[in-house]
Amino acid sequence: MACPQNLSFQTRFIMRTLSLIAALALTTLGAAQSPLLTLSGGTNQGNVGGGLYFDLQINQTVTITRIDFLCGANTAAGNGTLSIWLGPTTYLGNVANPSLWALVGSTTTAVGPSTMAQGTLTAPFALAPGSYGVALQSSNHNFGYTNGVGCTSTTIPGSCANSIFSNSEMTIRAGAAQNAFLSGGVFTPRVFNGAIHYTLGGTPIAVAAWQPYDKGCYAYYRSFYQLFPNPVGLNLGITGGVPNPVTAFKLVLNQTRAGYDVMVTNTPVAPPTSPPVTLAGPDLTFSAAAQFPNNQLPFGIPHPLAGGMGFASDLNVSTEGYIVPAPASIPNDGTPTTGELLGAAAPRWAAHWKNMNPAASGSSMHVEYDVIAGELLVTWNNVADAAATTTSTFQVAFSFNGDVEYRYGAMSQNGGGSYPIVIGWSEGNGSLDPGNIEIATALPLSTYNVDNPPLTLGLGQRPRLGSNLVLDTSRIPTGTGAGVIALGFTQLTPGLDLGIIGAPNCRMAAVYDATVTVGITGSTHQLVLGIPNLPALNGGLMYGQSVTVSPGFNALGVLTSNGVRILLGSI
Repeated sequence: MACPQNLSFQTRFIMRTLSLIAALALTTLGAAQSPLLTLSGGTNQGNVGGGLYFDLQINQTVTITRIDFLCGANTAAGNGTLSIWLGPTTYLGNVANPSLWALVGSTTTAVGPSTMAQGTLTAPFALAPGSYGVALQSSNHNFGYTNGVGCTSTTIPGSCANSIFSNSEMTIRAGAAQNAFLSGGVFTPRVFNGAIHYTLGGTPIAVAAWQPYDKGCYAYYRSFYQLFPNPVGLNLGITGGVPNPVTAFKLVLNQTRAGYDVMVTNTPVAPPTSPPVTLAGPDLTFSAAAQFPNNQLPFGIPHPLAGGMGFASDLNVSTEGYIVPAPASIPNDGTPTTGELLGAAAPRWAAHWKNMNPAASGSSMHVEYDVIAGELLVTWNNVADAAATTTSTFQVAFSFNGDVEYRYGAMSQNGGGSYPIVIGWSEGNGSLDPGNIEIATALPLSTYNVDNPPLTLGLGQRPRLGSNLVLDTSRIPTGTGAGVIALGFTQLTPGLDLGIIGAPNCRMAAVYDATVTVGITGSTHQLVLGIPNLPALNGGLMYGQSVTVSPGFNALGVLTSNGVRILLGSI
C-alpha cells in the first residue's frame, strides 16, 4: 500500500467532507408539520422486549424530540423504556445483525395495555437529510402494531396500502417486527402505530454505518425462492379479487446446464375434471402415480439434480403445497423455512408451501393427465388455510420435456404471522442460499447445476472515527492470486458494465479515487485501514469495491464484487 497515495486520498476526502459538513449546518428554522402521525389502535402485538422497524426518509434537517408508540395488550401498567437505534439506510435485510446498529436515543415513560405512550426523549437528536433504518426496542412493555394490507411487495418497505406516511419534512415506510430485538424470525409487513414529534434544524448526528449495494458478477445458484413471512404480503395470482402482474410462471428445463430458465407465463389454472384425491387427513404426502391405473404416471419427469440430471417415475405430493420427485421423499411439513428448502436431502418444487388444510369441507386436491395439453396436473382446489376460512387455488403442470409451470388462481392473504409461505425451487442437498427475491419483479432468471456465489465485499465493523475500516472480501474463487480494494467518493448507479474491456456483466460500482493492491492466498481477505479521529470526517460518505484477478470467468480474467456504501460517524 503506497503511503503517498493514501495520504492524497485522505486529504481529498477531508476537503470534500468539509464542504459536506458546511452543507449540513443549522437549517433555517420555520414552521414544522410535526408530528408525523402513522396509525393507532393496532390489533396485533409482539413480545415484551421485542423490536419494531421502519425506514425513515428525512428531507430537511430535523431534531427528534418525542416518539409516541402504541403498547400492546400484554403491557403491564407501569414505566417502560423505548430505545431508538439507527443503522443502514434501510431495516430490510439488516435486522439479524446487531453490529450494524447504534443506540441514538431513549425515553422512559408511563405505559399500559393498549395505550399510546408519549415518549419525550431524554436527549433529542437531529438527523440530516437522508434515508435511515430505524429500530425501536421495547423494555417492560410490548409494541402494538397493525398488519399491512393491500401489499404489492414483501421486499420494498412501504408497499402496503396502510404503510407509508409522509409530509414535506419526512416519510415513514413500514415495516417489520421481531419478538426478540434484532434477533430471530421477522414478521412483515407490520406497521408502526404512533407519531414522531420534531422541530426544524439542529446539529445532525452522524451514525457510522455501512451497507452493500449492487452485486458481484457471475453469481448463479441451484435454487431460487421467495419467502413471504406473512400471507398478507402474497403478490402472486389473484388476491383480493385483483390479478397480480404474475399469475403463473414456468420453469423451462435446460438440460445442457442442468437447471431451469424461469419466466412469466400467466397461464390460467386449468379447472380440475378428475375426482378428488382421497385424503385421510389434513397433513400428509401421497403418491401421484397412485392416482393412475397400474400406479404409473403417464410419463416420467426429467429434472435437475445435484450436479446433473435426475428422472422421476413418481411424484410425492405434500398437501402443504410442495412436490418432491420420487424416489426421494421429504416428510410432510407445514412450517416452511428457506433452510429446509435448501438443505433437504431431495429437490423440491414449492408452488405454495404453507400450512393448509385440503381435507376441510369444500377443499380438494386433484391429480390428472391433460391429454390435449400433454401435461400432468396437480391442483390444490379451494384449499383452506389452517387458521382461517379463506382458500387458495393453484396448480403445478408437468410436461414430458421437463418443463414445470406454477399457476395461481384466487389466493388467500390470510393466516397470520405464524403461517409463512415459501415459493420457488431447490435441488436441496445443501444448496447455497441465493437470497430472497421478489418473484413478481425478478423474472426472468436461471438456475444452474452448481452454486457459484459472487465475490463479496463487506465491513467487519461499523466505520467509527478513531477506529479501523475493516474491509472483508469473501467468496474468492480458487486460483485467485491478487486483487484490488478500490475506494472513491462517487457511486455509480447503475454500475458501469465492464464488457467493453472483456468482463461482461461485471460492473464498476464507484469512481475509484484510490486503490490498494493486495495478495490473496485463500477464499477470504481482510484489509484494515485506520480511520483518523478528525471532526472533519464526521458524516463523510465514501464507497468501496473489491476486484480480483480470477482466470476462467471472462476474457479479462477479473471479477468485481458488490459495492459498499460507507458513512463515517462518531456514534
